[in-house]
Amino acid sequence: MIKLKPFSRLIILICCCSLLTSCFDFIEDINLNANGSGSIKATLNLSKSSTKVASLMKLKSVNGIQIPTKEKIKSETEDMIRILKNTPGISQVQYNLDFNNYIATVSCNFASVNALNNFSKALGTHFKSALGNNNNYSYDAKTGTFTRTYTHSPTLSKEYARISETDRKYFNDAFYTQIIRFDKTVKSQKHASAKISSSAKAVLLKLKATDLASGKVSLANTITLNNK
Repeated sequence: MIKLKPFSRLIILICCCSLLTSCFDFIEDINLNANGSGSIKATLNLSKSSTKVASLMKLKSVNGIQIPTKEKIKSETEDMIRILKNTPGISQVQYNLDFNNYIATVSCNFASVNALNNFSKALGTHFKSALGNNNNYSYDAKTGTFTRTYTHSPTLSKEYARISETDRKYFNDAFYTQIIRFDKTVKSQKHASAKISSSAKAVLLKLKATDLASGKVSLANTITLNNK
């Protein structure tokens, strides 16, 4: 999972301060080629609450928590981009920060699934996040099996537990969505909440942020492709 630290920190701040009636969407879009190469695009969308976020960004701090400035967000994002560009197997790195609608996107190509894993680990190390080690992809081109292993981080549960019951309701409209597209049709997938598209060439997984943060759901899945 791509980690956008500045915006993630802002999300937690907004929700904890009970300023919003809706929250955010994190969308991960992966295109996997038959040889294991592909592309990934991550989008963090706060547009549902853009007016409130804009007001919050004008403050220096709220309840003792420092508000990151646009300059700080840009600086940390550029640090992240430099890491991606120096990661073996990663190319065509692009990003966009839309401060009008508060939408951040990062995209790149990867030469192999192993490069995709290195990408996640590099970001996890830089941002001191366990996600880089708790999330791993594998792909067997011979059997057409694409696997994602995932271990919920206790730290994430602890951070979520610190939020009051009243403030947790502001996460109700927050979702994590992953779309994985393939060259071949999908034969089967094992995640209870995921769905195969009508074209059978994509798998969609959409989970509530509250369930993901508390560890009630997992991102782990095994997708098997048809050989033809």
